[in-house]
Amino acid sequence: MMRVVQTYWRRLDHEATAANAELVLMDYRHRKQKSKRNEITLQSTAIDGMPRSPSTENSQENKMLKYLDDWDFVAQCDRAIEAVENDESRAILKLLYTTDCPVKVQTIMDRLGMETTAYYHAKEDALIAFAEVWPPSPSELLVYRTEKRA
Repeated sequence: MMRVVQTYWRRLDHEATAANAELVLMDYRHRKQKSKRNEITLQSTAIDGMPRSPSTENSQENKMLKYLDDWDFVAQCDRAIEAVENDESRAILKLLYTTDCPVKVQTIMDRLGMETTAYYHAKEDALIAFAEVWPPSPSELLVYRTEKRA
């Protein structure tokens, strides 16, 4: 009797995992822009000697925390993309999600010398590779199918 070994890769829900990775990467450009705007608006507080009512909130600190969140998100995405081993996958992820000007799919296919079907398979593989290296905190991107036992 032959026993089939169930690997994590076989249990991985490829479509759901790729969709999760794409949701993260779709936010990249927006978060990168938000991290830049805080460089413009973040200024030190002015001390004018006038008495103020005590406040429990520090607006400058809150601005810095928001900046760090967006900046950290962008840096984490960049590190995850660089950790993807396949050069073609890294190129797809960078061209699709992290360049300042979005690149059209046809342009990417031409650059990489791919036909449509090959490109979409490579894109899904790239998104899964990204999800595999993405840290599980703050969110896990990998989705596994649960199998019922008889």
